[in-house]
Amino acid sequence: MRTIKIALILVFSIFESLSLAATTNVGLFNSVGSELLGNTGIPLSAGIQNIDGDGAILQVGYYTLATTINPFLGEWVAMTGPGTSYVTTVGDGGRLAGRFKTTSLLEAGTFSFVEPAVGTPLSLRFYNSTAITSSTYFNAVSTTSGSFNWVAPSTPQSGMGLTLPDAAAIWQDGAGSAFRTTIPIPEPSSSTLLVLLSLGVMAVRRR
Repeated sequence: MRTIKIALILVFSIFESLSLAATTNVGLFNSVGSELLGNTGIPLSAGIQNIDGDGAILQVGYYTLATTINPFLGEWVAMTGPGTSYVTTVGDGGRLAGRFKTTSLLEAGTFSFVEPAVGTPLSLRFYNSTAITSSTYFNAVSTTSGSFNWVAPSTPQSGMGLTLPDAAAIWQDGAGSAFRTTIPIPEPSSSTLLVLLSLGVMAVRRR
């Protein structure tokens, strides 16, 4: 009987390990005094109390040319939020306006986005409305500490996250924009910026 029990335990353990998907657990949290604010200085909407997914939009993602020095280079790729399988908003985790506590289990093979290279610094984008289409401003925050650099899904799950306040936090619109949505929507794309830069260079040369 003992041999049978041991065999059953081993079979169950093997089956359980095979059934576990490779995932990355992405955690987001901010404490009192680190509320995210709109462009007018009012804390972003948390939606209805104790209902997740109905507050101001949060997106975890990365910029395609992100580096540890500048994590905001390139085009934005959303990994959570509208258009993905993972909902993240202000107010998640029973928090009040401007605050959040949420985790997303990003499962390999289910991504609706191109997975970033291991070590790519991620960013958290936040918008001043409960829908991107009705938002007029956004901002993004990352960290140079390495705690928010992409870790590939694994079994058991890998983990990473962003906790605010963070002494190594870096804000897309500069330190003066900390915790506030200050970048107007629509934002100029990288290609548009290159065209404008080229036109500026040509204008200087003609003079």
